[in-house]
Amino acid sequence: MHFLLPTIAALVAVSSSLPTTSTNSHVVHEKRNSVPAKWAKRSRMNPSTRLPFRVGLKQNNWHRGPEFLDSVSNPLSKNYGKHWSIEEVTQTFAPSEESRDTVLQWLTHHGIPSSSVKVGGALHTLEFDLSIEDAEELLKTEYFVYEHDESGRNHVACEEYSVPEHVSKHINIITPTLHFDVKSKRDISRAPYHEPFGDTHKPFSKDDNTTTLQDCFNMITPSCLKALYNIPEPSEEPCEENSFGIVEYNSDTYIAEDLDRFFKNYTPKAVGARPEFVSILGGKLDTSNPSDFNTHGESNLDIQYAMAMTYPQNITLYEVGNDSTDDAGNVNFMKTKVVSVSWGQNENELTPAYMETVCNEYMKLGLQGVSVIYSSGDDGVAGGSGECMDDRFAPDFPATCPYVTAVGATQLDESNNDLAGTLESNGQPEVAINSVVKSGGGFSEVFSVPDWQKDVVSNFLKNADLPFGKEKFNNSGKVRAFPDISANGHNYAVYTGGEVGAVDGTSASAPLFASMISLINEERIKAGKSSVGFLNPVLYKYADKYARDITSGSNPGCDTDGFEAVEGWDPVSGLGTPDYTGLKDVFMSLD
Repeated sequence: MHFLLPTIAALVAVSSSLPTTSTNSHVVHEKRNSVPAKWAKRSRMNPSTRLPFRVGLKQNNWHRGPEFLDSVSNPLSKNYGKHWSIEEVTQTFAPSEESRDTVLQWLTHHGIPSSSVKVGGALHTLEFDLSIEDAEELLKTEYFVYEHDESGRNHVACEEYSVPEHVSKHINIITPTLHFDVKSKRDISRAPYHEPFGDTHKPFSKDDNTTTLQDCFNMITPSCLKALYNIPEPSEEPCEENSFGIVEYNSDTYIAEDLDRFFKNYTPKAVGARPEFVSILGGKLDTSNPSDFNTHGESNLDIQYAMAMTYPQNITLYEVGNDSTDDAGNVNFMKTKVVSVSWGQNENELTPAYMETVCNEYMKLGLQGVSVIYSSGDDGVAGGSGECMDDRFAPDFPATCPYVTAVGATQLDESNNDLAGTLESNGQPEVAINSVVKSGGGFSEVFSVPDWQKDVVSNFLKNADLPFGKEKFNNSGKVRAFPDISANGHNYAVYTGGEVGAVDGTSASAPLFASMISLINEERIKAGKSSVGFLNPVLYKYADKYARDITSGSNPGCDTDGFEAVEGWDPVSGLGTPDYTGLKDVFMSLD
């Protein structure tokens, strides 16, 4: 996952002498105890190589982020829906002049003049180029080349770095240092599972009187999803103020011809439609090897279904590349009211400082009325890559960030022989996904439990009969738990290279749920109301009005059966699956 500091800035955007200090005054600012799975140290980095460095400054008012966000997202608040402008966010969290000047003085003392340092668009990032030799002297560290065991891809990193003690308190993180935030394409979290459909599989279509809802057990199509969740047809006259963003990472990009093949079969009116393309950090569309699912499957899945569920609503594709010298500060995510992301990494592969820095940027998006939605992982309690370090469960980030909505996956209960009847009686026809994919869920090792989740987490831990305890996960009841909600993620019909295949994963359920939120935003905007913004306080408070509980299934991993889906919230399915009509009514009742 590529969240270099310029990308973080893009989400919200937007010389005196240093006192003499000895090297003994340096303190370790960040340290990694082990290299992430599948990466191996190979050789020292060439000292003359120059890299773009980023220093993330301490931001004012970070500690008040939960308070500010609650004010605009708590349905009981008089300020609900009164979202902030980007200028208000930038100024509220801008670092102090003391922090900026202290760090600049330190850099100047090491031969990096202020004139060569650029201040990022969100004001909290200092950007400059530096040779490895100079960086090692500046940070009292050593840089190595690491190689990915499967793909052979290289990555530059160190294992710890130090700064003067008086400087440390003014810095969040520095990159590139020990953050393995760039994953090999073959080691992507949440890459969906797929297999070809056989000739006997028949898709359900509400316009074909020879098919029935029971055909949805063989192949999930947009018509199936609309029937399962009471999702209406989108308005033919969408609001220009509303939009829906999908984030992808190079080299995974959609194929236009596959979009049209999908639309021709399932959403004919969308044939020829394309998402608006926005490049971040040099992101670009790669149309090579169109039949390669590993290259195009994720994007094809996300965009085929996002557009099918919401067309003609606006869809914006944010394609993130690897060019850390690109000016990402000119990209403004605020044009989208919903952002869906089906990518991530296990917490155990990142550092707390890195995760907290990224997570707080999502808080800022919520303040501005943006709903950030992440899939929860496809390897059960083993997160998104199946790697269980120290024999502990591997919670998945950013799903564990308390400022995003994490979406797990379900599937139709194969024992149900009357799907139409179950839906007509408002029953629950789904269970936790139980295919090659197991829905990610569990408890963070980094983030505290938010107020809106305390009661359900306490209730689950009090009543759960678990065969494992604190040796496997943080069972204190004081940490963020996930997912928040779930939706179908099994047997999606997706076109890749002209052929339709079955796709499983929380990569499917996240854009589906995001589509529902985008449609609700459409209704609110037409009614003169704000976008819904950060969802979780409302989702948890009014779950009884829209959520269908999931009480069957589990999310095994790490050589255990994982957690069990039970009555009420659980770390397999969250609050359950949403009924669109009920969810819309909840949000439309709020000012």
